[in-house]
Amino acid sequence: MQKEHISVLLNEVIDSFSNLKDGGTAIDCTVGGGGHAEGLLLRYPSVLLVGLDRDEMALEIARERLKRFGDRVKLFKCNFIDLDGLLEEIAISKVEAIFADLGLSSFQIEDEERGFSFKTDGPLDMRMGINEKSASDVVNSYGVDDLERILREYSEERFARRIAKNIEFKRPIYTTDQLVKVIFSSLPDHAKKDWKKIVMRVFQGIRIEVNDELKNLNELLSISDLRLKSGGRIGVISFHSLEDRIVKRFFLGKNFVKMTKKPVIPSEEEIKLNPRSRSAKLRSAERV
Repeated sequence: MQKEHISVLLNEVIDSFSNLKDGGTAIDCTVGGGGHAEGLLLRYPSVLLVGLDRDEMALEIARERLKRFGDRVKLFKCNFIDLDGLLEEIAISKVEAIFADLGLSSFQIEDEERGFSFKTDGPLDMRMGINEKSASDVVNSYGVDDLERILREYSEERFARRIAKNIEFKRPIYTTDQLVKVIFSSLPDHAKKDWKKIVMRVFQGIRIEVNDELKNLNELLSISDLRLKSGGRIGVISFHSLEDRIVKRFFLGKNFVKMTKKPVIPSEEEIKLNPRSRSAKLRSAERV
């Protein structure tokens, strides 16, 4: 049975958008199960919320959860890199708030058919929506040099070359369990004790490549620069250093003022209740 998704840093996210107290339009770029969206709608009763997700399962959950808010909610199936075009389509020029939670939802992780987790065997997929390529395409068609690049840049994995060469030697590889075994067999004996951390990093790198996650994040930040009103706010929850660096660097730009000196992280109590929140970091900034 799949666990209900728990929204990370929920109260902290809601508090960071206090500029919505007098109403306005808020964009939830990763509406997922609708938890953050629901919190914003409850706290700020004059807000119009536009929710995006490229995962149809997520949108179905969000529709059910948010239906009581009626026409205060508009949900769309699309990638947040298409936000600019969507706002043109629905005749909204500038907005007061843009939010993105870059983590996976629990229902995505726990669905073995999606292939996001190495804890259960399933097909190598890892697509967050309708993508041209899957994890299987990456693992089975990329050359050694490209696989090594992915594992070095996106997984920050020191055994990238060894793993890439072993993937090429052992393929075809079609399931998560097969990939885990290939990764494990690539490691020198002294590193095998850390195999779970290494596997997690490799899965992360492949997932980033499949979904163009870093490229898309950069695009979203550029769109926010154009679409936020003066005094409007953006908040981004990241889950690994590559994402966090991009957000941190962007908020140093002349058009934004950081709302907190350091990123907001979960409390020990939240981590106990939701261990998946451990690596979450919320950075927020206000448009000048």
